[in-house]
Amino acid sequence: MEKRFTSPSAHRRLSCEVSIIKVYRVDKTTSTNDLARNLSGGDEDFVVVAEEQTSGRGRLNRKWISPKGGLYFSLCCEQEPLLPLKAATAVAQTLDDLGVPPSLKWPNDVLVDGKKICGILVEIVGSKAVIGVGVNMDSTPIKGSTCVHHILERPVSSETIMDGIITRFKRINHVLETYKQYSSTIGKEVVIKTPSGNVSGRVEDIDEKGRIVLDNGSSIISGDVIYLRSKEN
Repeated sequence: MEKRFTSPSAHRRLSCEVSIIKVYRVDKTTSTNDLARNLSGGDEDFVVVAEEQTSGRGRLNRKWISPKGGLYFSLCCEQEPLLPLKAATAVAQTLDDLGVPPSLKWPNDVLVDGKKICGILVEIVGSKAVIGVGVNMDSTPIKGSTCVHHILERPVSSETIMDGIITRFKRINHVLETYKQYSSTIGKEVVIKTPSGNVSGRVEDIDEKGRIVLDNGSSIISGDVIYLRSKEN
């Protein structure tokens, strides 16, 4: 099924004209990250887009349900620092510009009114990075999630959102500063589930390495954040 992608569309220029990038399209695949990994031998950046994924996945090997009608794509690009945060920021900026008010839950969950609207998975392949992005467009396949067309009163195409995300990804310079503007995690009382156990505290900052910094001095590079209710509530 993965080999049934169309030949890459003509080198298409993104709306911001910061880049010319090759786009591969497929009706259905296991995951766009899988397909991008198989195509990642060259030097050029490229994008893989699917209408449907049969085995989409997110962070911590969670399943990402990917029915038709959503936006599912992977960008293959050079490695650089803070890629998960940079990708999340690009999604947040794109949704914000469309009138969908996002927030970012560390490290890269994109939420609207506390409900997940987008998931991001960054994987390293040799010298390259593959950034998988899944945006709920028309449906809410997971309980407690939301989607673009439940929020907007006007239609917007998946193509418009994908172009916006890639455009902003290419443009972002001050990743951490911009990310923090959308962060819903800073200031929260949290429990972070890590491979070595749970860590609790109040989030004071996100440092230059993308680590979450707690008021007890802990710095966490990877984990699953759970927000706790404030004591006032």
